[in-house]
Amino acid sequence: MSTFTAPQNPKLGVLASPAEWRERLASLPDLEALGGKIPSFYYPALLWPQSLPNPRADLMGDISGPDGLLPQFLADFGKTLLEKYKPKGIIVFSAHWDDPELLVTDYKPENPLLYDYYGFPPELYDITYRSRGSSALSALIVDTFTAAGLSARTTPVTEARGRDGRRGAARPAVESGLDHGVFLPFKIMFPDTPNPDGVFPVPVVEVSMSSTYEPTPQWEIGAAIKKLREEGYLILAGGLTVHDFGDFSSFNSDRAKPLYHVWNDKILHAIETKGSAEERKAALFNLVEQPEYVIAHRPRDDHFLPLYIAAGAVSA
Repeated sequence: MSTFTAPQNPKLGVLASPAEWRERLASLPDLEALGGKIPSFYYPALLWPQSLPNPRADLMGDISGPDGLLPQFLADFGKTLLEKYKPKGIIVFSAHWDDPELLVTDYKPENPLLYDYYGFPPELYDITYRSRGSSALSALIVDTFTAAGLSARTTPVTEARGRDGRRGAARPAVESGLDHGVFLPFKIMFPDTPNPDGVFPVPVVEVSMSSTYEPTPQWEIGAAIKKLREEGYLILAGGLTVHDFGDFSSFNSDRAKPLYHVWNDKILHAIETKGSAEERKAALFNLVEQPEYVIAHRPRDDHFLPLYIAAGAVSA
């Protein structure tokens, strides 16, 4: 494995303008170049409603206001995925749903929403997003996991997911539904309102990540369903490379401390590792051993681990 050297300009890994990311999105290989296999992606699952003032905007910067960079990116990203890959279904994992079981939503006819956040202004609980589930896709996902040796089952709309997507006596059960790591970004990535019936037409099924907070089980989950990419399904895993509630300025690239930029470059360095697939996997797994990792993910590292699901889904 090559040795990481701290960059002279630690912001080189930050795409800070629409022109930069649109060039990258345009360069994504099409289905023909990929042999019919839709790529899997790790996407940023952070968004503050555009019409609502953000009390931490002074620290976090204008990442999600009407002209913020994040909603601009998500809109371009989602549009590119739909136009370039035309998925017949979306399989999504979120940092906000981990479980000891491997659960697959089977919600019909529409996916409900789980407002899994607390103490926020009432407007955050008035947000809507309409999408369909698919019992056929849910069953296919379970069958694919089973064939790969992983035990999985569907979970219906009548089965509560629990607070913040986790179940148990310490977390009272609430309603089921897509969590905010899905419906907030998807509202911009895959809008529902332009459609004649006000429902996003591509079926969306959410799958839980492993509550074992280690890279290996997440990777195995992604690898178990990677064959679905060649059957026309888009696999997305949502989280954040930095999710530090101990320092909200870490969400702002202009104000973040140097260690966060070094951490960002270590991630890019690992992803771009030359050599075999095993060498790249080793470099990705080595990230959780880095000193910046714990600091960048306080109080827990649930937002980073979905990266390993997305990576596992494209493993050799």
